[in-house]
Amino acid sequence: MNRFHPPRGGTPRPHALRDYALIADGERGALVGPRGDIPWLCAPRWDSEAVFAALVEGAGHYTVTPRGRFVRGGHYRDGSLVWCNRWTTERGIVECHDALALPGDPHRVVLLRRIMAVDASAEVLVHLEPCAGYGTEPARGIHRDGEGVWTGRSGALRWRWSGAEEAGPVRRGLRTTGLSAKIALAPGTSRDLVLEICDRPLGDPVVPSRAWEATENAWDEAVPDLASTLAPGDARHSRAVLRGLTGATGGTVAAATTSLPERAEEGRNYDYRYVWIRDQCYGRGGLR
Repeated sequence: MNRFHPPRGGTPRPHALRDYALIADGERGALVGPRGDIPWLCAPRWDSEAVFAALVEGAGHYTVTPRGRFVRGGHYRDGSLVWCNRWTTERGIVECHDALALPGDPHRVVLLRRIMAVDASAEVLVHLEPCAGYGTEPARGIHRDGEGVWTGRSGALRWRWSGAEEAGPVRRGLRTTGLSAKIALAPGTSRDLVLEICDRPLGDPVVPSRAWEATENAWDEAVPDLASTLAPGDARHSRAVLRGLTGATGGTVAAATTSLPERAEEGRNYDYRYVWIRDQCYGRGGLR
């Protein structure tokens, strides 16, 4: 257990890869750090360019973290890739449940974050900075509608963010590059944040309660009980990982960081880990 402070200056510092949790829906995956930072997400698909690239010290991240000092912990919801960051703060316990909504749409990312003040009032700092093209294309056209829903663009991607109507602009120089908010929660209450990223028109907004219900039901259907195995908990988690890494076309990626170049400054988007036919055969056998 480590004691952390919220990141200063907006952009979170990278952790060792072992400190990140993976959330995935088959079509793409994101890494979630112990400070509630999401520093890596390729959108809209695994082989797309990153829209959050702070993992490699680029621009772009999405962070939900308690205000003040805290001790962190976390766990997956059993039989799923729904991640729960759990922070013990000076006031009490705060949780943030994170998931990529199921079923996954190849053209539309739906990132669900549910913040909960478990046993005391809580203040949570939220920072959203989409930056497509591995951090080279900052957000633009940021706008809030009459219902407090934010929209904008980054490169060819459109995005919409709901649940943070009190957010305000973040500027780098003269340019608005993102949004930040301080969210106060009373004991026992929660707040849903929904981020949608799409390479097509966004369509109707996502209803958080329905998206969470559909996602949890989809995981329950995808991961069997496996009680007859020697280690049911480990077997269920392995099954969940395979499900999260396997898209609708049947291809299974080997890592959430699939779209990183093979070497630094290589100048190309290539990674030999994307899909190996041999490993695919073993993986698909486990999903039957």
